[in-house]
Amino acid sequence: MKRTITKVILGALAIIMIGFSVVGVKTLADNYWSGHADIVAINAALDKLDDQLQTKNTALTAAKTQLTSTQAELTSEQQELAANKQELAKAQQALTDLQNKYNADTQNLQQQVASKTAEVNAKTVEIQQKIVEINQKITDGNTAVANKQAELDKANQTIASLNQTVTKLQADLTAERNSKSGQLTTEQRDLLQASQDVSQTRAKAESIVAANADK
Repeated sequence: MKRTITKVILGALAIIMIGFSVVGVKTLADNYWSGHADIVAINAALDKLDDQLQTKNTALTAAKTQLTSTQAELTSEQQELAANKQELAKAQQALTDLQNKYNADTQNLQQQVASKTAEVNAKTVEIQQKIVEINQKITDGNTAVANKQAELDKANQTIASLNQTVTKLQADLTAERNSKSGQLTTEQRDLLQASQDVSQTRAKAESIVAANADK
């Protein structure tokens, strides 16, 4: 555009010079004021055009500077974006690794819990079986104690009965001794033997009771 304007200016100047040469000195002198006004107008237009060109050139330079700055900023932003993408990829990979580790740890923990649960259940069953066995032994022991107690009660009844018999026999013997004196009769010997038998039976019964009382 600048070259075109320059060509226009040079062409206008050439036409003016040719006009001066054709018209001649006299005609030029006669038309001096009229041509001068045209020259002044052309100069004013050229000055205005020059100002516009300078303004446009200044604006163009500023635009180019702004474009260069914007391109530099764009390049920096693109580089930062690329770096952020790389960081994002690393973070995503780290997140994936953590998720995989979490899944593996969770699965391992679940397996351990399942194993411990099975172990506890087996121990629970074993303990319950032991409890049943112990309760059965307690029941058997209570039954044995009850049986021994029944035997002991029966023995006590036997002892009590024997004691009554002994007491009666001793009373009879004492009465017999008091009523008779001298040599013992056959009946007295029988009574004495009976008393001895009762005493021995009583001792045996007490021994049996004592032996079973501690069991």
